[in-house]
Amino acid sequence: MIFQPIWLGNIWKHTKIVLWGAFMKVLMYIRRDYKDNMAGDSIQLTKTMEYLLKRGLQIEVSSDPRANLEKYDLIHLFNTIRIEDTYQFYKNAKKYKKKIVISPIYWNYIKYIALNKRTEILHYRWYKQNILRKEVLQNANLILPSSLTEMKEVEKEFNISIPYKVIPNGVDTIFEEDTSERFYNLYELEDFILCVGRISPHKNQLTLSKVANKLNIPLILVGPINDYSYYYECLKHNKELIYVPKVNHHELNSFYSAAKLHVLVSWYEIPGLVNLEAGLSGCNLLTTAEGSTKDYLGHYALYSTYENINDIETKISRAIKQERNDILRKHIRHNFTWEIVADKLINAYETLV
Repeated sequence: MIFQPIWLGNIWKHTKIVLWGAFMKVLMYIRRDYKDNMAGDSIQLTKTMEYLLKRGLQIEVSSDPRANLEKYDLIHLFNTIRIEDTYQFYKNAKKYKKKIVISPIYWNYIKYIALNKRTEILHYRWYKQNILRKEVLQNANLILPSSLTEMKEVEKEFNISIPYKVIPNGVDTIFEEDTSERFYNLYELEDFILCVGRISPHKNQLTLSKVANKLNIPLILVGPINDYSYYYECLKHNKELIYVPKVNHHELNSFYSAAKLHVLVSWYEIPGLVNLEAGLSGCNLLTTAEGSTKDYLGHYALYSTYENINDIETKISRAIKQERNDILRKHIRHNFTWEIVADKLINAYETLV
């Protein structure tokens, strides 16, 4: 596709994007339950699509492995953890001889399987699934990792060398607004720990519940419950914890705005979208050191590992006394908004169409 430039500088840049939108048709392929079972891939797809549509691109979403792909220039796959769905989408794209980009959203889960009750079954399944993961990844035209660390993990695990462009995860600028008054109308709390995320062993809220109880610091958990037995275990160890089911962005922002400290000491995060949301709101962050968190948050956050309870306790005690983090807020605002992500993604698409 060849375009004649009609202007220079930013005007030409945005005109080119509109022109691309007039010609480029992209199908985003994702698991069927991405709306009902919201996770990082769901948010990444919906927000990416929202901002690409604003720039004039023609974007559609499908979960049908037998969809007719004739009209599309490019197929964008999401998620190699749920590889069974993604593999079927990949096979259909290959059937239609379409160019494929993939956001792998990948981290090697094998070391964490030992933390699960169904260890042997999951070990077998993970290694069996890796055959499918490798086929999809090595036959994509372009890999779109969310960080250099994620790409290195892919290359190491699958021994492949494929063209890639880092497309970071993004955050909505709505989280920069101070809506703390809404929170204070409901809760008479000031110095509290906030943890946003689905309630599950992966997110490690049980450790956080124990530490908060020991330090006598109020704890608020926000998010859907994936594992009710785990949730009741958290309550057992911290009878004062406050649980709030899933809330919309406006309500969630009021929690971020009021919190001094957000803690997400998961098994791993790549990088944890709630880290970006809380950071843009001005929260101090304590998060896991495993995954790609440091690619995003650098030295502006505190880090620990999920099993190091003493370290988590020490860092919470320190961070809860600090003022809110305006330096981290500016860092995220200048590097990781969805507008910035959309521009990077368009540039990646352009290399193939």
